[in-house]
Amino acid sequence: MAPAPGRPAGPSRRRVLTLGLAATAGAALAGCGAGGGSAGGRTVLEFPSWQAAEGSFALWWRELIAAFEEARPDVEVDFYSIPYDSYVDQLTIRFAAGDRPEITHLPARNAAEFAGRGWLTPLADRLRGTDIPRTWTPLQEEMELNGEAHGVLLLGYGYTLYYNERLLESAGAGVPTTPEELIAAAEAITGDGIYGFGATTTPNPDNYTELAAFVVGNGGALSTDDGGFTADSDAAVAGLDLYRRALAQAPRGIQGQQRNELFLTGKIAMLLDGPFLLNELAGASEAHRPHLKVARAPFPHVPGGVSNSIHMPAGIDPHKADAVWELIALASSPEWQRRYTELTLNPAPRADSATARALEETPELALFQRLADEAESIFPGNQTHRERFGRVSDLVSAAATSLITTDEPTASIAAHLQDELEAAMES
Repeated sequence: MAPAPGRPAGPSRRRVLTLGLAATAGAALAGCGAGGGSAGGRTVLEFPSWQAAEGSFALWWRELIAAFEEARPDVEVDFYSIPYDSYVDQLTIRFAAGDRPEITHLPARNAAEFAGRGWLTPLADRLRGTDIPRTWTPLQEEMELNGEAHGVLLLGYGYTLYYNERLLESAGAGVPTTPEELIAAAEAITGDGIYGFGATTTPNPDNYTELAAFVVGNGGALSTDDGGFTADSDAAVAGLDLYRRALAQAPRGIQGQQRNELFLTGKIAMLLDGPFLLNELAGASEAHRPHLKVARAPFPHVPGGVSNSIHMPAGIDPHKADAVWELIALASSPEWQRRYTELTLNPAPRADSATARALEETPELALFQRLADEAESIFPGNQTHRERFGRVSDLVSAAATSLITTDEPTASIAAHLQDELEAAMES
Protein backbone atom coordinates (compact mmCIF):
# COMPACT_ATOMS: atom_id res chain seq x y z
CA MET A 1 0.00 0.00 0.00
CA ALA A 2 1.29 3.48 -0.83
CA PRO A 3 2.10 5.73 2.13
CA ALA A 4 -0.87 7.68 3.40
CA PRO A 5 -0.94 11.40 2.53
CA GLY A 6 0.77 13.53 5.12
CA ARG A 7 3.04 10.77 6.38
CA PRO A 8 6.41 12.20 7.48
CA ALA A 9 9.37 11.84 5.15
CA GLY A 10 12.59 10.04 6.10
CA PRO A 11 13.10 6.56 7.57
CA SER A 12 9.86 5.16 8.93
CA ARG A 13 9.42 3.53 12.30
CA ARG A 14 9.10 0.13 10.66
CA ARG A 15 12.45 0.69 8.95
CA VAL A 16 14.07 1.54 12.28
CA LEU A 17 12.57 -1.64 13.73
CA THR A 18 13.86 -3.78 10.89
CA LEU A 19 17.37 -2.42 11.28
CA GLY A 20 17.22 -2.73 15.05
CA LEU A 21 16.40 -6.41 14.95
CA ALA A 22 19.82 -7.30 13.64
CA ALA A 23 22.61 -8.30 16.03
CA THR A 24 22.14 -5.13 18.09
CA ALA A 25 18.39 -5.64 18.52
CA GLY A 26 18.09 -4.84 22.20
CA ALA A 27 20.14 -1.64 22.12
CA ALA A 28 18.61 -0.38 18.90
CA LEU A 29 15.06 -0.91 20.08
CA ALA A 30 15.70 0.65 23.46
CA GLY A 31 16.59 3.87 21.65
CA CYS A 32 13.46 3.94 19.53
CA GLY A 33 11.29 5.74 22.04
CA ALA A 34 7.83 4.68 23.11
CA GLY A 35 5.24 4.16 20.41
CA GLY A 36 4.02 6.50 17.69
CA GLY A 37 4.45 10.26 17.77
CA SER A 38 2.83 12.97 15.72
CA ALA A 39 2.75 13.90 12.05
CA GLY A 40 1.74 17.38 10.92
CA GLY A 41 -0.10 17.97 14.18
CA ARG A 42 -1.91 14.62 14.02
CA THR A 43 -1.54 11.98 16.71
CA VAL A 44 0.05 8.85 15.24
CA LEU A 45 -0.97 5.41 16.50
CA GLU A 46 1.51 2.75 15.50
CA PHE A 47 -0.11 -0.51 14.41
CA PRO A 48 2.17 -3.36 13.29
CA SER A 49 0.41 -6.54 12.18
CA TRP A 50 1.14 -9.65 10.16
CA GLN A 51 -2.36 -9.23 8.73
CA ALA A 52 -1.33 -6.01 6.96
CA ALA A 53 -0.14 -8.31 4.16
CA GLU A 54 -2.87 -10.97 4.41
CA GLY A 55 -5.38 -10.53 1.62
CA SER A 56 -8.94 -10.08 2.82
CA PHE A 57 -7.90 -9.42 6.43
CA ALA A 58 -5.71 -6.54 5.27
CA LEU A 59 -8.62 -5.22 3.20
CA TRP A 60 -10.90 -5.18 6.25
CA TRP A 61 -8.32 -3.43 8.38
CA ARG A 62 -7.68 -0.78 5.75
CA GLU A 63 -11.38 -0.07 5.31
CA LEU A 64 -11.82 0.13 9.08
CA ILE A 65 -8.82 2.43 9.53
CA ALA A 66 -10.03 4.71 6.73
CA ALA A 67 -13.42 5.04 8.44
CA PHE A 68 -11.74 5.68 11.79
CA GLU A 69 -9.43 8.36 10.38
CA GLU A 70 -12.37 10.04 8.66
CA ALA A 71 -14.17 10.25 12.01
CA ARG A 72 -10.97 11.28 13.80
CA PRO A 73 -9.04 13.54 11.40
CA ASP A 74 -6.66 14.42 14.24
CA VAL A 75 -5.41 10.82 14.39
CA GLU A 76 -3.33 8.81 11.92
CA VAL A 77 -2.94 5.03 12.14
CA ASP A 78 0.44 3.76 10.95
CA PHE A 79 -0.57 0.26 9.84
CA TYR A 80 2.25 -1.90 8.49
CA SER A 81 3.33 -5.49 8.11
CA ILE A 82 5.73 -7.66 10.11
CA PRO A 83 6.03 -11.32 8.98
CA TYR A 84 4.08 -13.73 11.16
CA ASP A 85 6.99 -16.12 11.73
CA SER A 86 8.98 -13.45 13.62
CA TYR A 87 6.08 -11.32 14.83
CA VAL A 88 5.84 -12.40 18.47
CA ASP A 89 9.62 -12.38 18.90
CA GLN A 90 9.85 -8.85 17.52
CA LEU A 91 7.05 -7.53 19.72
CA THR A 92 8.50 -9.28 22.77
CA ILE A 93 11.82 -7.49 22.24
CA ARG A 94 10.06 -4.17 21.80
CA PHE A 95 7.83 -4.51 24.84
CA ALA A 96 10.77 -5.59 26.99
CA ALA A 97 12.61 -2.46 25.85
CA GLY A 98 9.64 -0.24 26.71
CA ASP A 99 8.94 0.50 23.03
CA ARG A 100 5.30 -0.47 22.70
CA PRO A 101 3.06 0.12 19.68
CA GLU A 102 -0.14 1.89 20.68
CA ILE A 103 -2.34 -0.64 18.85
CA THR A 104 -1.17 -4.09 19.89
CA HIS A 105 -2.34 -6.93 17.65
CA LEU A 106 -1.40 -10.41 18.90
CA PRO A 107 -1.84 -14.06 18.07
CA ALA A 108 -4.46 -14.67 20.76
CA ARG A 109 -2.62 -17.64 22.25
CA ASN A 110 0.22 -15.26 23.25
CA ALA A 111 -2.00 -12.62 24.87
CA ALA A 112 -1.82 -14.08 28.38
CA GLU A 113 1.98 -14.06 28.28
CA PHE A 114 2.01 -10.35 27.46
CA ALA A 115 -0.66 -9.62 30.07
CA GLY A 116 1.17 -11.67 32.69
CA ARG A 117 4.25 -9.51 32.24
CA GLY A 118 2.21 -6.39 32.89
CA TRP A 119 2.51 -5.23 29.29
CA LEU A 120 -1.22 -4.88 28.51
CA THR A 121 -3.84 -2.52 29.92
CA PRO A 122 -6.83 -4.24 31.60
CA LEU A 123 -9.97 -3.35 29.65
CA ALA A 124 -12.69 -4.40 32.11
CA ASP A 125 -13.84 -0.84 32.84
CA ARG A 126 -14.09 0.04 29.15
CA LEU A 127 -15.79 -3.24 28.25
CA ARG A 128 -18.48 -2.69 30.89
CA GLY A 129 -19.78 0.20 28.82
CA THR A 130 -20.29 -2.01 25.76
CA ASP A 131 -22.32 -5.04 24.73
CA ILE A 132 -19.16 -7.06 23.99
CA PRO A 133 -19.41 -9.25 27.13
CA ARG A 134 -22.98 -10.18 26.14
CA THR A 135 -22.66 -10.59 22.36
CA TRP A 136 -19.17 -12.04 21.91
CA THR A 137 -18.15 -15.64 21.36
CA PRO A 138 -17.55 -17.59 24.60
CA LEU A 139 -13.93 -17.89 23.45
CA GLN A 140 -13.53 -14.25 24.53
CA GLU A 141 -12.79 -15.85 27.91
CA GLU A 142 -9.33 -16.60 26.52
CA MET A 143 -8.58 -12.87 26.90
CA GLU A 144 -8.90 -13.01 30.69
CA LEU A 145 -6.07 -13.12 33.18
CA ASN A 146 -6.98 -13.38 36.86
CA GLY A 147 -10.59 -12.68 35.94
CA GLU A 148 -9.89 -9.47 34.04
CA ALA A 149 -10.03 -9.02 30.26
CA HIS A 150 -6.89 -7.62 28.63
CA GLY A 151 -8.08 -7.60 25.04
CA VAL A 152 -10.87 -8.21 22.55
CA LEU A 153 -10.86 -11.45 20.58
CA LEU A 154 -11.12 -10.90 16.81
CA LEU A 155 -11.48 -14.49 15.64
CA GLY A 156 -12.44 -17.68 17.45
CA TYR A 157 -13.20 -20.80 15.47
CA GLY A 158 -13.92 -24.49 15.43
CA TYR A 159 -11.77 -26.82 13.38
CA THR A 160 -13.04 -27.80 9.94
CA LEU A 161 -12.26 -30.80 7.77
CA TYR A 162 -11.08 -29.75 4.31
CA TYR A 163 -11.18 -32.63 1.86
CA ASN A 164 -10.72 -33.53 -1.80
CA GLU A 165 -13.95 -35.26 -2.78
CA ARG A 166 -12.46 -36.87 -5.87
CA LEU A 167 -9.59 -38.45 -3.92
CA LEU A 168 -11.99 -39.82 -1.31
CA GLU A 169 -14.22 -41.28 -4.02
CA SER A 170 -11.21 -42.85 -5.75
CA ALA A 171 -10.58 -44.85 -2.57
CA GLY A 172 -14.25 -45.74 -2.13
CA ALA A 173 -14.46 -43.62 1.00
CA GLY A 174 -17.12 -41.19 2.12
CA VAL A 175 -16.59 -38.01 4.06
CA PRO A 176 -15.28 -39.22 7.44
CA THR A 177 -17.35 -38.51 10.53
CA THR A 178 -15.09 -40.23 13.09
CA PRO A 179 -11.32 -40.25 13.64
CA GLU A 180 -11.12 -43.93 12.69
CA GLU A 181 -12.93 -43.24 9.41
CA LEU A 182 -10.50 -40.39 8.69
CA ILE A 183 -7.47 -42.60 9.30
CA ALA A 184 -8.90 -45.51 7.29
CA ALA A 185 -9.62 -43.21 4.33
CA ALA A 186 -6.17 -41.63 4.59
CA GLU A 187 -4.49 -45.05 4.62
CA ALA A 188 -6.49 -46.13 1.56
CA ILE A 189 -5.49 -43.01 -0.39
CA THR A 190 -1.78 -42.69 0.46
CA GLY A 191 0.50 -43.87 -2.34
CA ASP A 192 2.01 -42.87 -5.69
CA GLY A 193 2.85 -39.37 -4.49
CA ILE A 194 -0.61 -38.75 -3.03
CA TYR A 195 -1.10 -38.39 0.73
CA GLY A 196 -4.25 -39.18 2.64
CA PHE A 197 -3.69 -36.49 5.26
CA GLY A 198 -1.81 -33.23 5.57
CA ALA A 199 -0.26 -31.59 8.62
CA THR A 200 2.81 -29.76 9.88
CA THR A 201 5.49 -32.44 10.16
CA THR A 202 8.52 -30.33 11.04
CA PRO A 203 9.10 -28.49 14.35
CA ASN A 204 6.80 -25.49 14.37
CA PRO A 205 4.32 -23.75 16.74
CA ASP A 206 1.54 -25.29 14.64
CA ASN A 207 2.49 -28.69 16.08
CA TYR A 208 0.75 -27.67 19.30
CA THR A 209 -2.54 -26.72 17.66
CA GLU A 210 -2.68 -29.73 15.36
CA LEU A 211 -1.84 -32.21 18.12
CA ALA A 212 -4.19 -30.59 20.64
CA ALA A 213 -7.04 -30.66 18.10
CA PHE A 214 -6.89 -34.46 18.05
CA VAL A 215 -6.69 -34.69 21.84
CA VAL A 216 -9.52 -32.23 22.58
CA GLY A 217 -11.63 -33.42 19.65
CA ASN A 218 -11.46 -36.96 21.00
CA GLY A 219 -12.61 -35.83 24.45
CA GLY A 220 -9.24 -35.51 26.16
CA ALA A 221 -7.13 -32.61 27.40
CA LEU A 222 -3.48 -31.83 27.98
CA SER A 223 -4.17 -29.83 31.14
CA THR A 224 -6.90 -28.86 33.58
CA ASP A 225 -8.20 -25.48 34.68
CA ASP A 226 -6.98 -26.08 38.25
CA GLY A 227 -3.36 -26.26 37.11
CA GLY A 228 -2.80 -29.98 36.59
CA PHE A 229 -1.49 -31.68 33.48
CA THR A 230 -3.19 -34.71 31.94
CA ALA A 231 -0.96 -35.50 28.96
CA ASP A 232 -0.56 -39.09 30.20
CA SER A 233 -4.27 -39.71 30.86
CA ASP A 234 -6.01 -42.48 28.91
CA ALA A 235 -8.06 -39.95 26.93
CA ALA A 236 -5.03 -37.84 26.03
CA VAL A 237 -2.95 -40.87 25.03
CA ALA A 238 -5.80 -42.05 22.79
CA GLY A 239 -5.89 -38.63 21.12
CA LEU A 240 -2.11 -38.59 20.70
CA ASP A 241 -2.26 -41.99 19.06
CA LEU A 242 -4.94 -40.84 16.61
CA TYR A 243 -2.77 -37.83 15.76
CA ARG A 244 0.23 -40.11 15.22
CA ARG A 245 -1.67 -42.51 12.97
CA ALA A 246 -3.10 -39.66 10.88
CA LEU A 247 0.30 -38.03 10.46
CA ALA A 248 1.77 -41.34 9.31
CA GLN A 249 -0.21 -40.65 6.12
CA ALA A 250 1.18 -37.10 5.71
CA PRO A 251 4.26 -35.90 3.83
CA ARG A 252 7.30 -35.48 6.07
CA GLY A 253 9.23 -32.27 6.70
CA ILE A 254 6.59 -29.72 5.66
CA GLN A 255 5.11 -26.63 7.29
CA GLY A 256 1.62 -25.20 7.05
CA GLN A 257 1.92 -23.29 3.79
CA GLN A 258 3.54 -26.25 2.03
CA ARG A 259 0.71 -28.43 3.32
CA ASN A 260 -1.85 -26.00 1.91
CA GLU A 261 -0.14 -25.88 -1.48
CA LEU A 262 -0.12 -29.67 -1.69
CA PHE A 263 -3.82 -29.74 -0.85
CA LEU A 264 -4.61 -27.14 -3.53
CA THR A 265 -2.72 -29.15 -6.14
CA GLY A 266 -4.46 -32.45 -5.38
CA LYS A 267 -1.54 -34.08 -3.56
CA ILE A 268 -3.22 -34.18 -0.13
CA ALA A 269 -6.71 -35.56 0.41
CA MET A 270 -7.66 -34.17 3.84
CA LEU A 271 -6.51 -31.72 6.47
CA LEU A 272 -7.84 -29.90 9.52
CA ASP A 273 -7.77 -26.12 9.82
CA GLY A 274 -9.80 -23.09 10.75
CA PRO A 275 -12.18 -21.17 8.47
CA PHE A 276 -9.39 -18.90 7.25
CA LEU A 277 -8.14 -21.58 4.84
CA LEU A 278 -11.28 -21.19 2.74
CA ASN A 279 -9.89 -18.05 1.09
CA GLU A 280 -6.95 -20.03 -0.22
CA LEU A 281 -9.14 -22.53 -2.07
CA ALA A 282 -9.72 -19.93 -4.77
CA GLY A 283 -6.05 -20.35 -5.67
CA ALA A 284 -6.56 -23.96 -6.77
CA SER A 285 -6.60 -24.70 -10.48
CA GLU A 286 -9.83 -25.45 -12.34
CA ALA A 287 -8.82 -29.10 -12.33
CA HIS A 288 -8.93 -29.25 -8.54
CA ARG A 289 -11.09 -26.42 -7.15
CA PRO A 290 -14.50 -28.07 -7.77
CA HIS A 291 -13.42 -31.09 -5.71
CA LEU A 292 -12.24 -29.19 -2.60
CA LYS A 293 -14.96 -29.22 0.07
CA VAL A 294 -15.46 -28.54 3.77
CA ALA A 295 -17.21 -30.51 6.51
CA ARG A 296 -17.41 -30.75 10.27
CA ALA A 297 -14.18 -32.08 11.79
CA PRO A 298 -14.64 -35.84 12.39
CA PHE A 299 -14.52 -35.78 16.19
CA PRO A 300 -17.14 -36.22 18.92
CA HIS A 301 -16.14 -32.77 20.23
CA VAL A 302 -15.38 -29.65 18.17
CA PRO A 303 -11.81 -28.57 18.91
CA GLY A 304 -11.61 -24.80 18.91
CA GLY A 305 -8.92 -22.23 18.57
CA VAL A 306 -8.38 -18.51 19.01
CA SER A 307 -6.65 -16.76 16.16
CA ASN A 308 -5.92 -13.13 16.96
CA SER A 309 -6.86 -10.33 19.32
CA ILE A 310 -6.43 -6.59 19.79
CA HIS A 311 -5.04 -4.88 22.88
CA MET A 312 -3.84 -1.63 24.42
CA PRO A 313 -0.33 -1.51 25.92
CA ALA A 314 0.14 -0.61 29.56
CA GLY A 315 1.40 2.88 30.36
CA ILE A 316 0.01 4.48 27.22
CA ASP A 317 -0.70 8.23 27.14
CA PRO A 318 -4.36 8.76 28.19
CA HIS A 319 -5.17 10.75 25.04
CA LYS A 320 -3.80 7.97 22.86
CA ALA A 321 -5.51 5.34 25.01
CA ASP A 322 -8.89 6.92 24.28
CA ALA A 323 -8.13 6.95 20.55
CA VAL A 324 -7.03 3.31 20.59
CA TRP A 325 -10.21 2.34 22.41
CA GLU A 326 -12.30 4.21 19.83
CA LEU A 327 -10.68 2.09 17.11
CA ILE A 328 -11.31 -1.12 19.07
CA ALA A 329 -14.93 -0.09 19.69
CA LEU A 330 -15.42 0.67 15.99
CA ALA A 331 -13.96 -2.71 15.01
CA SER A 332 -16.37 -4.34 17.48
CA SER A 333 -19.48 -2.54 16.23
CA PRO A 334 -22.25 -4.48 14.44
CA GLU A 335 -21.52 -2.70 11.15
CA TRP A 336 -17.85 -3.59 11.09
CA GLN A 337 -18.39 -7.11 12.41
CA ARG A 338 -20.78 -7.74 9.52
CA ARG A 339 -18.20 -6.28 7.14
CA TYR A 340 -15.56 -8.57 8.67
CA THR A 341 -17.65 -11.61 7.81
CA GLU A 342 -18.32 -10.39 4.27
CA LEU A 343 -14.70 -9.59 3.47
CA THR A 344 -12.76 -12.30 5.29
CA LEU A 345 -15.26 -15.18 4.97
CA ASN A 346 -14.66 -15.96 8.64
CA PRO A 347 -17.18 -16.01 11.49
CA ALA A 348 -16.99 -12.71 13.36
CA PRO A 349 -16.91 -12.99 17.16
CA ARG A 350 -20.05 -10.86 17.51
CA ALA A 351 -23.23 -12.95 17.38
CA ASP A 352 -25.45 -12.72 14.29
CA SER A 353 -22.80 -11.04 12.13
CA ALA A 354 -23.22 -13.31 9.11
CA THR A 355 -25.39 -11.32 6.72
CA ALA A 356 -27.77 -12.85 4.18
CA ARG A 357 -25.47 -11.57 1.45
CA ALA A 358 -22.43 -13.20 3.04
CA LEU A 359 -24.25 -16.51 3.51
CA GLU A 360 -25.49 -16.47 -0.08
CA GLU A 361 -22.01 -15.80 -1.44
CA THR A 362 -20.26 -18.17 0.99
CA PRO A 363 -22.59 -20.95 2.22
CA GLU A 364 -19.72 -22.45 4.23
CA LEU A 365 -20.10 -19.56 6.69
CA ALA A 366 -23.12 -21.25 8.25
CA LEU A 367 -20.99 -24.30 9.10
CA PHE A 368 -18.13 -22.14 10.34
CA GLN A 369 -20.46 -20.24 12.66
CA ARG A 370 -21.96 -23.44 14.11
CA LEU A 371 -18.51 -24.86 14.75
CA ALA A 372 -17.34 -21.64 16.42
CA ASP A 373 -20.40 -21.72 18.68
CA GLU A 374 -19.73 -25.34 19.72
CA ALA A 375 -15.95 -25.10 19.96
CA GLU A 376 -14.01 -26.34 22.99
CA SER A 377 -10.71 -24.52 23.34
CA ILE A 378 -7.50 -26.41 22.65
CA PHE A 379 -5.53 -23.88 24.70
CA PRO A 380 -4.83 -24.04 28.45
CA GLY A 381 -7.51 -22.75 30.79
CA ASN A 382 -5.25 -22.32 33.80
CA GLN A 383 -3.85 -18.80 34.22
CA THR A 384 -0.27 -19.90 34.93
CA HIS A 385 -0.30 -22.24 31.94
CA ARG A 386 -1.54 -19.38 29.77
CA GLU A 387 1.17 -17.05 30.99
CA ARG A 388 3.80 -19.69 30.21
CA PHE A 389 2.18 -20.88 27.02
CA GLY A 390 5.36 -20.40 25.00
CA ARG A 391 7.10 -23.04 27.11
CA VAL A 392 4.07 -25.34 27.07
CA SER A 393 3.87 -25.05 23.28
CA ASP A 394 7.58 -25.84 22.86
CA LEU A 395 7.28 -29.01 24.94
CA VAL A 396 4.17 -30.21 23.09
CA SER A 397 5.90 -29.49 19.77
CA ALA A 398 8.85 -31.63 20.87
CA ALA A 399 6.45 -34.45 21.75
CA ALA A 400 4.82 -34.09 18.33
CA THR A 401 8.24 -34.46 16.71
CA SER A 402 8.81 -37.67 18.67
CA LEU A 403 5.42 -39.01 17.60
CA ILE A 404 6.20 -38.22 13.96
CA THR A 405 9.83 -39.35 13.73
CA THR A 406 10.37 -42.16 16.26
CA ASP A 407 9.01 -45.61 17.07
CA GLU A 408 8.80 -44.90 20.80
CA PRO A 409 5.42 -46.02 22.19
CA THR A 410 2.82 -43.28 22.36
CA ALA A 411 2.23 -43.88 26.07
CA SER A 412 5.95 -43.44 26.74
CA ILE A 413 6.07 -40.14 24.83
CA ALA A 414 2.97 -38.98 26.71
CA ALA A 415 4.55 -39.86 30.07
CA HIS A 416 7.70 -37.94 29.16
CA LEU A 417 5.62 -34.95 28.07
CA GLN A 418 3.73 -35.08 31.36
CA ASP A 419 7.00 -34.99 33.32
CA GLU A 420 8.37 -32.14 31.21
CA LEU A 421 5.23 -30.03 31.59
CA GLU A 422 5.14 -30.50 35.35
CA ALA A 423 8.83 -29.63 35.67
CA ALA A 424 8.39 -26.52 33.53
CA MET A 425 5.76 -25.14 35.89
CA GLU A 426 7.98 -25.76 38.92
CA SER A 427 10.99 -23.93 37.53
